[in-house]
Amino acid sequence: MGDFRDMMRVMGSRIGGVSFDPARDIPSLASKVILITGAAGDLGRVTATQLAQHGRPDRLYVADLPPQDEAAKKELVDRITKEAYDNATPEDGNKTEIHFLDLDLGSFESIQRCAAEFLAREQRLDILMLNAGIMRVATGVTKEGYESHFGINYVGHALLIKLLMPVVLRTAEIGSDRPRIVVVSSEGWAMAPKGGILFDKVKTKCEDLSYTKRYGQSKLALIHLTKTLAQRHSQIDVVVLHPGRVDTGLGRSLVKEVRLIRLIAPVASFLSVSPVEGAKNHLWTATSPDVVSGKYYEPVGVPDREGKIARDSELQEKLWTWTEGELIKVLEGKGEVKEVPN
Repeated sequence: MGDFRDMMRVMGSRIGGVSFDPARDIPSLASKVILITGAAGDLGRVTATQLAQHGRPDRLYVADLPPQDEAAKKELVDRITKEAYDNATPEDGNKTEIHFLDLDLGSFESIQRCAAEFLAREQRLDILMLNAGIMRVATGVTKEGYESHFGINYVGHALLIKLLMPVVLRTAEIGSDRPRIVVVSSEGWAMAPKGGILFDKVKTKCEDLSYTKRYGQSKLALIHLTKTLAQRHSQIDVVVLHPGRVDTGLGRSLVKEVRLIRLIAPVASFLSVSPVEGAKNHLWTATSPDVVSGKYYEPVGVPDREGKIARDSELQEKLWTWTEGELIKVLEGKGEVKEVPN
């Protein structure tokens, strides 16, 4: 019954908060460089499109699983470009350069290659949005042996941040605006198992846990990572968000999972929003001058709705120590930076 209550909390997630119109409220992002993970999915693609359309950053990188067909990369870039600029006029300004980066968050080797390719091209990173994620996948582990949800949603992104943090901090030194890291979590943190994160099990398949708990602990971990990074790096903004109940593949998998939820699906559909509406919290946290570093935001721009387990400072510190230990062990002997600059 506890699992059902937790899932109903997610099904009934709120949309409200501040008034935000991307066309009106996204400021100029001229000269800026943005990287978004998971941009092939609905929320990521819509976010990339609206940032390109209304902010016009110099360059925008979309990082996602390498498709089997190389042409699919161009198709994604072309789709974002078309959706952003189909009705543009020369007076609207320069179009954003959009590039695809291969990124498999379940493979440290792939993450390192992605970061290396980005760093070979760029000297700055103004907005890093960690949007990629999985939900309701079969039990399994990543290439490094982490439970799939935890390894892809959390550990993979933690490594990407570690590899890109030096360029983010360098951007803080050379620019007038504070760089920003935006972490996409979920109200699904409420589905984490008792205790929050089962450190003794995250390097197993966690076959005794429901997928909701496996997913929940990965999203809880992202909230704690955000808070730690915000505390350690006062020269940048690091925020974490829940997008709301958005009608995407991840959201629809909840409906498929439980019979009772399937029965109320027609009602629940009235609580969901389109990816265009759901992306507003992504866009607000990425561009609003009103964000406060370290905060968790529900849509749109509503802070501080995370529960007690997401505010547990002891769990936060334990997770940071564990994460640093894991990343150092994996990167040892590979010539990578072992400590994030303070």
